[in-house]
Amino acid sequence: MFNNSIDNKKFFTRPDGMKVRDLTYSMFDLGANNYISYNIYRVPKEYQMRPDLIARAVYNNSIYAEVILKFNSISNPFSIKEGDIILIPDLDSAKQKINIVGSGDSTSKADKIRNSYKYIDPLKKPKKDANLSEFDQRKIEATPANALPPNFSEAGTKQLTYRGGRVYFGEGAEEKCLTNGMTQSEFITKVIKSRNTK
Repeated sequence: MFNNSIDNKKFFTRPDGMKVRDLTYSMFDLGANNYISYNIYRVPKEYQMRPDLIARAVYNNSIYAEVILKFNSISNPFSIKEGDIILIPDLDSAKQKINIVGSGDSTSKADKIRNSYKYIDPLKKPKKDANLSEFDQRKIEATPANALPPNFSEAGTKQLTYRGGRVYFGEGAEEKCLTNGMTQSEFITKVIKSRNTK
C-alpha cells in the first residue's frame, strides 16, 4: 500500500563518507509552477484514524491512502480525528508529481522482503507448551458425565436455533441436560448451574 515509504527514499553521502537515507525527501515534486488541484474533505466519525477508508471513499481504492497522508503531511494516521479538514488531491495531477526514486540500490523486491526479517529476534519465536501438547492428546470420550457433549455439527447445520423467545437444539444436543423449547432464562440458568457443579 505504501510505495513511497522510508525504504524507498533515496540515499545521500555525508561529508564523512557515511551513506544515509534522506528522510526529508518529499514524495511530491512541488517545484515552481507545479501545483496539484485538490478538494476539501471533512473526516466523518466512522473514518477517523482510517486513511484507507477515506481513500476508498474518494478514490474508490484504498491503495491511495499514502497519497492523502503525504499530501497532508500526516505521519501518524491515528492522529486523524472526526471533523478534521484534510485536502484530497486530484489523483491524476498528484500521480504526475510523485517522485519515483526507488530504493537507491539494485536490491530486488524479494531480497528486500528477506532482509526485513533481520529485525525479527529469533529468540522470541513461540515455543510449544508441554501443557498444550497434553491438551491436544486428550481423549474426548473421557469427559465427565455432567459436561455438555462436544459441539460437533455437520457443515451447514445449526446446533442452536433461537425462535419465538425459546432455544431449540440440534439433533442429539438435548440428551444430557437440555430440553428443546427452553426459554432463554431457563437455558442461561441451566448453563450457569452446570458450570457451578464442576
